[in-house]
Amino acid sequence: MTLRQSTVSRPKLGTRDLVNIGVYTAIYYVVTFLGGMVGIVSPIGMFVGFALSAIVGGTVIMLFLAKTPVMGAMTVLGLIVGVLMLATGHFWGCIPICAALGLVADLIVKAGGYHSRGHNIVAYGVFQLWLIGPFVPLFMNAKAYYEDMRGSMGAQYASQMSQIFTPAVVAIFIVILCFVGLFGAWIGTKLIDRHFAKAGLVS
Repeated sequence: MTLRQSTVSRPKLGTRDLVNIGVYTAIYYVVTFLGGMVGIVSPIGMFVGFALSAIVGGTVIMLFLAKTPVMGAMTVLGLIVGVLMLATGHFWGCIPICAALGLVADLIVKAGGYHSRGHNIVAYGVFQLWLIGPFVPLFMNAKAYYEDMRGSMGAQYASQMSQIFTPAVVAIFIVILCFVGLFGAWIGTKLIDRHFAKAGLVS
């Protein structure tokens, strides 16, 4: 099945594509950031917040892919997300991780001819694996990670998080988010058909 749209794939990024990248990256990052903010209430809130942002983000990225059928779109989006993560105090490795997964997503979308519903959904699910980025320091040095957490969020919060967010739990959580992302992207394709197409945003 293919997404209903008249836009044809383009050989390279153009001005319109760059504008779309800027707009949709901003929306996607805000959605993700707000999901992460739920974790401020309690560490367990991160599970709920990121799951919700993965679902909502699915619609954002599905619409983005429908309007930007060009190789490199997801790579640039991922690169910008990585830079924004670094700018907001996260691990520098988010940049290469986000960019690399953006490239993988691009290749998956390209393999589907840019308009394959299934390929676009899978591309988003795979891209969601970038959320491992902020947690990479936990795998490298858990003690230092939680010492830094203690300084920024307080001793009680850091203690609660260390009991919940073990490396194994984080790894499982990210994989779950990948599947939640698939569900969110599927919902996104349905919303595109029912609402965005009727509004003329996607034809």
